[in-house]
This record gives sequence, structure tokens and C-alpha cells, in this order.
Amino acid sequence: MTDSDLAEMQTQAERLGFDLSESLLEEILETATAAETAATGTATLSEEGIGHRANDNENALLAVFDEPRVRTDSGPLAGTTLAVKDNIAVADLKMTCGSTAYSVVPSETAPSVDRLLDAGIELVGKANMEPFAMGPTGEFSDFGHVTNPLDPDIVAGGSSSGSAAAVAAGSVDVALGTDTGGSVRIPAACCGIVGVKSSHRLVPRNGFVDFAPSLDTIGPMTRDVSTAASALAAMAGPDPHDPTSADRPLEFETLEDLDDADGLTVGIPETPFERSSDEIANAVRTITDRLSTLGIETVPVELDLGDTEAAYLNIGAAEFSWLISGNGVTRGQGTGYDEELRQAFAAAREDGLGEHVARRILPPAFLDMTSGGATYAAARAEGIEFTTRLEAAFESVDALVMPTLRVRPPAVETVTTRADLIPILGNTAPFNIAGTPAVTVPVTSLDGLPVSAQAVAPQFEDGRALRVARALERVAD
Repeated sequence: MTDSDLAEMQTQAERLGFDLSESLLEEILETATAAETAATGTATLSEEGIGHRANDNENALLAVFDEPRVRTDSGPLAGTTLAVKDNIAVADLKMTCGSTAYSVVPSETAPSVDRLLDAGIELVGKANMEPFAMGPTGEFSDFGHVTNPLDPDIVAGGSSSGSAAAVAAGSVDVALGTDTGGSVRIPAACCGIVGVKSSHRLVPRNGFVDFAPSLDTIGPMTRDVSTAASALAAMAGPDPHDPTSADRPLEFETLEDLDDADGLTVGIPETPFERSSDEIANAVRTITDRLSTLGIETVPVELDLGDTEAAYLNIGAAEFSWLISGNGVTRGQGTGYDEELRQAFAAAREDGLGEHVARRILPPAFLDMTSGGATYAAARAEGIEFTTRLEAAFESVDALVMPTLRVRPPAVETVTTRADLIPILGNTAPFNIAGTPAVTVPVTSLDGLPVSAQAVAPQFEDGRALRVARALERVAD
């Protein structure tokens, strides 16, 4: 115990409103020091893994196995290949979170990946990403820009950029992404593939490096809705290492159930269309008009998005700033407790997380600190009001359909300001705040660029969102 330790304990006590004697502080500090030694152990970070750095045209893949890892040749996903976003742990493969500051070779595999292996999938390796999952374009990975295989002049989308590009290019059949404000759906829409944001807590997040724990989800990216449904079904379910994970099954029992959409009522919400460009809104409306051919009734529904775009940016930045201060752990959120990953985060924090992360996080994090948490509380209040309006909309409809992006996929090097983010994430981020499932599917194109629609259902009704997405897929151009 040092004088600096005692001073730090005094500071913490005062911050929490305790007025304690020095002798009592010394006693408490001795207890804390003993508990820390017992709890943290001596985990060692490894820099050596197996496999090699990939060499693909899109720069979509990072560390890959010399041969795909296979656990069984039977199961619903047998014969399909998988890449995993590089903020999700795979044993023996180096993990970077898209940042040269972060490096660890995990000794365990995240349950989301482990369950896919049990379902017969062939694990190829890791996918490139924006540093610490920050950024909707895919241009800022410390390991190089990810190229959109549809058009190199158009962004691949982010932050799950490598996952989307690998699927779109045909390098893998399935890729895992993570979605905090659209990081699965945005790159899926840019690359013209299917992307699933699962209900918050449906898929356990153990073995995953969070961005904003109250918003983060893990979801599959594929070329068709059926494969996405199979992957999500394999991953869903509780895990004891993530006590926030939920025991909620998917609604459908067989893949054939995905085609059973007759009798559903789908709401067409006004605000997401009004805030989209006319060409995008009109293109998606043309597709939704066709849903009646499958026995689906479409009706207009009121859903004011409010200021959820700004609320999302403030929530995400504040929670990540807390993660930084806690070396990757947010108490009570169920993830970040793996000692290897925690130590890697601590080392990255010491080295510095980079200019891209600083630009994204510091402004709202500064406001959160100087306001004593008032800006975070206000953002949460905005989110609660939106969630209440969303629940009211679901009282009259089974699901909602709207454009995924408000604009065409943007050109490279054109998204440079906070204002530029809004047309990209404005229709996706609200549903992270609400915790509901959302599935994006390409439905048409404009001048060769994909236009995608997003199916949204109530929380834990992921099967219903997939059924509506499948209907959109069936009536798409």
C-alpha cells in the first residue's frame, strides 16, 4: 500500500460521498488490494497465433486459418463458410478490433462463434473492421481501407466493413458483424447483402469487445435471408458468462416458416421515409406495394423518430468512454470480464486508441463529463420516448418496413463530418436504442447501386422480422 494508493482511495471515497477516517481507509484499501490479487490472477497476453494474414482483393479479411476450422460435417450450416468480425474472439487467432493499438490472441472462442461451429459451419478467419467499431463507412481500419466489391468508388460501409465485403465478394457464405447503431445493416446495405441486427441480449456477447454495451448486438451477414435465419437460430440463447443474455427462442420452427407471411400487417412509417431522399423513398415504396401479392397488408403508421440520431451518438460515446476508464468492462452489462481481453484493452488504452477514435468519442464524452451525466440522461430520455412511440406503433401492426439508408451508398472520402453520419445511420440507430430486431435486405438498385429495405419487429420477435425480410426478398427486383 502506497501513499498514492491511499490518496486515490480518498478521492474515490469523496466522489461517492463518503467521509471516512484515514485508519478506516487504510483498512479498506488493504482489503481491496487482497481482493484484486485474488480476482485478477496473472493472465498473460499472447502475440503468437496460428494461421496467416489473408490476401484478398477487398482487404476484407485479416488473420485466417491455413485451413478452415471445422468441428462437424453435419448440422444446418454444414458446408457453409464463416468469417468473424475482429472484435469477436476466436481461439488462437490474433484479434485487433481494427486497431494497431489492440492485440491479443484469445485462448477461448466466443459462444456466438462456438455455436456456429457446432452447427457445422467452416470457420475461415477474421474480418477487417473500423477501429473499435467506430465509423459507418469502412475507410478507417488501421489495417487498410476495405473495398466495396460492387464498386471501389463507393464505401463498403461500417463498422462491419470486412464482414460485408467478404460476403458480397463470395469469399465466405456467412460473416458475423456487430451492430451498435447500424454497423451490420449499413455495410450490408452498401454491399447489397442481407444483414441482421438481432434483439439486444438475444445472442450472448461474451468474448466480444463492446463499443456501447446497452446498444451492441451480434448478428449474421449473408447473401440470402434463409442462411441468415439459420445462423441466428444457431447463435441465439443464454450463456452463463453473459448474465444479460436472454432465454428467448426464435419464432419460426423451420426455414419453410419464413415464407409464411400471409395475414401479416406491415406498417409503413412516415418519418423514416420523409427523412430519406425522394429517390430512395420512392424505390422502397415501390417494393412495399408488392407485399400484398403475398397476402401482407401494408398500412401507413405514425412513428416520429424524434432526435434519436443525436441521442445515439451521445449514448454510444459516453458508454465507450466508460469502457475506456474501466479497461473494457462496464459493470452490470455482462461482457468484458474475460481477463485476456481486459488486459488487451488496458494495454491499448495506455498506448492510445488513435485519432479516429478520439474524433468520434471526445466531443460527446466531454459533454457527458462536464454536465455530470446530464447529456447521457437526456439522450436516454429521448430514447425512452421513442421506444414508447414504437411500442404504440406495434399495437396496430406486426412489423415495420422502411429504407435502411436514407441516401445512396456514399462515395469514398465524402463522409467527413458528424452531419454526414445522419443520412447513413438515421434509420438504423433508433432500433439499437429500442433493442428491437431489424433485418436489412437489398430490394432494388439505382444506377447499379443497391437500395435496401429494413424490416423491424418488436423486441425478441426476430423470427417475425426475418419473415418480413424474406417477403421483401421474394418481391424484390
